[in-house]
Amino acid sequence: MNENDTNLERPKRVTAGVQFLLTSLTLGTITAAVHVFRNAAGTSMVLALLIVLAFFGLGFLLVSRIAAGKNWARIILLLLVVVGTPLAVPGYFASLKQNMVSASLSIFISLLQLIGTFLLFSGKSNPWFRKRK
Repeated sequence: MNENDTNLERPKRVTAGVQFLLTSLTLGTITAAVHVFRNAAGTSMVLALLIVLAFFGLGFLLVSRIAAGKNWARIILLLLVVVGTPLAVPGYFASLKQNMVSASLSIFISLLQLIGTFLLFSGKSNPWFRKRK
């Protein structure tokens, strides 16, 4: 293996970041689907499930592009996390009063997203994404 092949190997931070993001998406999909099943019925349930699947499907697609080394996907994820996290925090406080378990799970999912995103922008991750075309 030459030096260029070594540089093309995905850093452990990127692999770990992708794993954190996939875990957050999986938990988020399950949580959202359970919420829909509990709170909707009939046509509205089907429509809500389709929206949930489309939303999380796009998330999984974005993470798969990140895993493949696409820097544009990493940038889009960063923008979504930077904009979405502050908007979600007030909802966490409100839901803590209603359902501690559900709110705690939502906070845990957000922490997984934040850690995963951090890993994608730290250490050897940046040079690896820059070298990927």
